[in-house]
Amino acid sequence: MRKATAFTLFVLFNLVAYTAFSQTLESKIDLLYQVPEGAPGFSIAVFKGNQILMEKQYGNAHLDHDVPVTAETVFDIGSIAKQFTAAAILLLEAEGKLSLSDPAHKYIKELPRYEKGDPTIEHLLNQTSGIKEVDDFLEVVDVFWRDYISHSMLLNIITKVDELRFTPGEYFNYTNANYILLASIIEEVSGMSYESYLHKAIFEPLGMQNTLVNTDAYRTIKNRAIGYIEDEQEYYKSHYYGLLYKGDGQIITNPRDMFKWHLGIKNATIGSPELWKRMQTKAKLNNGTEINYGLGVEFETHNGYEAHGFDGMITSGFVSKYLYFPELDMAFFTTQNTFDWDFKERFFELVDLYMPKTEKKQPNNAETIQEISSDDLQRYEGTYLFYRSDEERKAYTIQLKDGALYAYTLDGYEIAKLIPAGDHRFYFGEDKDAILRFSLEGETKQYNYDDFENEAPWVFQEYEPYEHSLEELKEFEGLYFNADFQIGKKLVVEDDVLFYYYRNGASKQRMGSLSKDLLEISISPIQFTRNEQGKVTSIEIMGLVFEKM
Repeated sequence: MRKATAFTLFVLFNLVAYTAFSQTLESKIDLLYQVPEGAPGFSIAVFKGNQILMEKQYGNAHLDHDVPVTAETVFDIGSIAKQFTAAAILLLEAEGKLSLSDPAHKYIKELPRYEKGDPTIEHLLNQTSGIKEVDDFLEVVDVFWRDYISHSMLLNIITKVDELRFTPGEYFNYTNANYILLASIIEEVSGMSYESYLHKAIFEPLGMQNTLVNTDAYRTIKNRAIGYIEDEQEYYKSHYYGLLYKGDGQIITNPRDMFKWHLGIKNATIGSPELWKRMQTKAKLNNGTEINYGLGVEFETHNGYEAHGFDGMITSGFVSKYLYFPELDMAFFTTQNTFDWDFKERFFELVDLYMPKTEKKQPNNAETIQEISSDDLQRYEGTYLFYRSDEERKAYTIQLKDGALYAYTLDGYEIAKLIPAGDHRFYFGEDKDAILRFSLEGETKQYNYDDFENEAPWVFQEYEPYEHSLEELKEFEGLYFNADFQIGKKLVVEDDVLFYYYRNGASKQRMGSLSKDLLEISISPIQFTRNEQGKVTSIEIMGLVFEKM
């Protein structure tokens, strides 16, 4: 009797302890994902082994009708869709319908034969093709995010940009363009639409009944969450539902279907173990350097544990993240219908609630610091500009102060001290998490900014700031035309200011001076070209030439 009582007390004690632990864990999760009344929400899940360990929902899917987020609510998962595109390509290869070593132009005839080499399907998959990001060119060709943007429109832009950023395989450079091309290859090879092939080869076999590719802006989708933009604690519908291209996004799903996808890969329900191992293996550059990217898969390390997965970020209203830790056999998936920059921090706080703690290995930059005289340091002074898009415009002034070089913004704000590392190289800041490599030879002094992520370095070129006179601005006036895209740009001086007109004159931007014959708008510098007589003959915007009419 005493033994039975003791055993009963033991069981009760452990049950109470477990219940208390579960309640504590649940309360911590609730605290992480607490949502104010009348706000968008979250749908989150933790997978362990072959089961859903935790699943919870918060907030609202549709604010106008007070529709709460439920387990059935489906979200736009953004770039996580790239995993499905990569999987489709691998399944087609397994069917013998293509090879990853095939050049992409074999299936997309409109693709240029690039001077720097022909990207293969594998280059597209692991983001090393060198193909420029199509998003950067949209505004240049009068396409805006509130427009209905079709797959064919983007394909037209990609295939008309005939220059690569680098030799295929030389660097890693994440672009949506690569996966838009892969969607077209899937259609060409399978003889089916992209969405039909994914449904047949992936969604249906895995039982993902709530997952689809959105190809119709007017389509009514059951249980769909509406995307919202937050501004000073007010929420507004994003209205960004006209993005109808494929391959890089446009997949709508929920955590329960993502669990089916997770199991399908882990257990090789479709495909083969070898196929998925290949997908989840880090790619290598031409020089043998391993990168943190596979075939549609990104790699991360957290608290010493290796993981792979993907982020999906749509600034118009959705954020998702999926990450699998093989050593722990645990995966985490969170999705939400409003964008915020804290989502990664919140995600890893969730991960930490379940993850055992280990010491994270710190990078070691043990390179010897070099001493350089002030006279030699003066050679590196100057004003430098890097400009690829409106989101990637940086201009720094490198100045000598108290025997050391410092990087400043153009308005004089100190960014970092440059620490000499020898051979015209400088660490950018005390943390040494980036390095500048100066080139002082040739016509243009420049430096490469390298953040050690195996991406193509940002090239900053020296330029001499210049303010154009009114008479000089009037030389730039006129109509400029690009024959490839059949679009024109009109430049007009109004009230002593040069304006850049686009959309057939419907909108305009003020142009600012950078250097002699180099001006800028929000998305790009505009370089003016003159003939031997000194007359302006053309402009160049992001590599696209517009001839003066």
